[in-house]
Amino acid sequence: MNENFKKVADKMPLLLQSLSEQSPICIGDIGITDVPQKGVYVFFENNKPIYVGRSNRMKARLKEHSQRSSDHYSATLAVRIAKKDISTPYKGKTTKQLMEDSIFHNKFEAAKSKIAKTRIRFIEIEDQAEQAMFEMYAILALNTEFNDFGTH
Repeated sequence: MNENFKKVADKMPLLLQSLSEQSPICIGDIGITDVPQKGVYVFFENNKPIYVGRSNRMKARLKEHSQRSSDHYSATLAVRIAKKDISTPYKGKTTKQLMEDSIFHNKFEAAKSKIAKTRIRFIEIEDQAEQAMFEMYAILALNTEFNDFGTH
């Protein structure tokens, strides 16, 4: 195994443990919390991890998931939550097409409001390769509902 890869891979369980030991906070409280610039974050619903993301501008990115002004490009978790319960007539439509539908748009807005009340945990990770690997590791280890590996 490549030594650089092994060195980073060996850190993954320790990073997950460190993240898990952190007290979750409400996303609405991040203005008063010391949020690192770069790292990985996890959204929780009823103490269950539902989504893992990463960012190099974490404080702003976390807020984008729930801000009223956020669109479907920046509030991706809200889109995925809104899509969860869509009926057959909506299947196969692009997100842009769904956003033009008032019923879906209302679900999207409701999802952003819900996200604003969820709990989050985050961990600072400066190195981009380590950050990307930990995001993938956390998604798989936590078995999050709203992450997917589809390409666009």
